[in-house]
Amino acid sequence: MTEHPPPVFPPFGTPRRRQRPVLGCVLRLAGLVATFCGGLTFIVVAVRKNTVFIPVSPDDQPLWLNLLILVVCGLWGAGLLVAGRSLRRHGRRHHVRVVRTMEEARREPYVLYLRPFTEDVTGRAMPHAFSRWQGVGGALVNGSSLTLEEGVCRIFSGFGRPLAVGEPDEALPLAGCRRLYLPLRDWQPTVTSLITDARLVLLVAGTSAGTLWELTEVMRLRRPESVLVMLYAERDSDLYDVWEAYEDFRAAAEEVLTARADELREVHGPDWQPPRFPPLPDFEDPDRLKWTLLLRAVIRFRSDWTPEIVHLDPTAVTAWTYEGRVRKLTRTQLTPLVARLHEDLNGTTPGGRSRPAALPADPH
Repeated sequence: MTEHPPPVFPPFGTPRRRQRPVLGCVLRLAGLVATFCGGLTFIVVAVRKNTVFIPVSPDDQPLWLNLLILVVCGLWGAGLLVAGRSLRRHGRRHHVRVVRTMEEARREPYVLYLRPFTEDVTGRAMPHAFSRWQGVGGALVNGSSLTLEEGVCRIFSGFGRPLAVGEPDEALPLAGCRRLYLPLRDWQPTVTSLITDARLVLLVAGTSAGTLWELTEVMRLRRPESVLVMLYAERDSDLYDVWEAYEDFRAAAEEVLTARADELREVHGPDWQPPRFPPLPDFEDPDRLKWTLLLRAVIRFRSDWTPEIVHLDPTAVTAWTYEGRVRKLTRTQLTPLVARLHEDLNGTTPGGRSRPAALPADPH
């Protein structure tokens, strides 16, 4: 039997700027100090504002001066808070591991994170610095610098170390997944190999040619239970803009899957039909809608590639604080999805394929 030589992959690249771990540590430390000072100043201003209009004695400073001090200190505290979070996020970019070879990528089980590079704007976004103002009874400011991509990595890290292809022209890898850098040409065979060997594939919905090609590849190479499609919403965009973006994705996905249906039927059988993504459901109580998560929905697949949407709906849960509602939303809507994934992937190889039936005990 003729042995085929192993595939030859092009050499991986590096980010434009050299990572400096020491500088990263300094930036993260400076960010922590700035966040602490900014949050403390902001809290003091918030407490002080309740008494600034109440004169205590005739010798008190004029009202206009108290107001000016209040505004300046508030802006200073807010600026420190925002700058500190950004410094910490930027410092972590110097510590992101860059994968140099395919052998290094395959050294341990990994979760492959595929997305349009345009979604990196959303992926590097952090929770709003003052999101806790939207709750009742919580702290006044949010000092977390965790990005959306880092949050997604933490959710699915139990299935393997997250791995993503870096944008070829980025200066430093974004905080989150490990990065590998592919050449602009002939990148598809490498991504196909990465898709094949991953334990779990996360694909961010988009209409770019590369993303639609990746969608067909995961349907050609993967078990349906080992693939998730995620829908992101842009920060500060209209709450219903995501519906239009998702409808564009649905139409584009249907078109490309129909075009490659014959190729996919060779894998799934002659009766296989391209799946139709369902519409995005509305919120349970739109009148209560004040904010949404950047991760708007997750699409999982049944064993016959029928898509099912897990809509992350903040109006479906109640809590006293913003953080409490996020925790409850995660516990009731996202945690069951992860638990189901663990059940589906238990007994599979890192490539997402079924493990062979148990063999008789080895006599040795």
